[in-house]
Amino acid sequence: MSDQDPIRVTSFLGGQRRGAGLTARLVLFAFLWWVLSGGKPESWLWGLPLVLAAALVNPGLPRAAPWRWRVRGLLRFLPMFALFSLRSGADVGWRALYPRRALRPALVCYLWRVPAGPARLFLANAINLVPGTLSARIEARALTVHVLHDPERALEHLDALERRVAELFGVQVRP
Repeated sequence: MSDQDPIRVTSFLGGQRRGAGLTARLVLFAFLWWVLSGGKPESWLWGLPLVLAAALVNPGLPRAAPWRWRVRGLLRFLPMFALFSLRSGADVGWRALYPRRALRPALVCYLWRVPAGPARLFLANAINLVPGTLSARIEARALTVHVLHDPERALEHLDALERRVAELFGVQVRP
């Protein structure tokens, strides 16, 4: 046993006190495994080691930066997001009912203007919630979005959505 081992144990035990403790994580992960496996007893041959590993590794994961939203930004973001979602949902529904309407699926590359961090992650996830769009690739400089129709209009909507997300998080967009 080296001199560093007690430090690791102390650090690990300290990590257990933050957030959910080891027992709570074991119970939660065991329940999730039971649900995913359909309650089959034979699944525990693989499930038990996975549950134990997940519960033990969890405290070592880095903590994410807190998401601090601005109330005014939220009040401006929600109506626009709802409008985009309703309009896009109606368009996707219309195309499903009338398949003769032309689709022009495309991958659109959108250069980030918000700084790296929670705002980018939120924007990429918000795009996934708008019908007919999907964040296909997230990179340091750009986001690739799959759209069903009208890539030019999609770029305009991405720009507007990014500005509202920047207001929501209180960050500046680059020109």
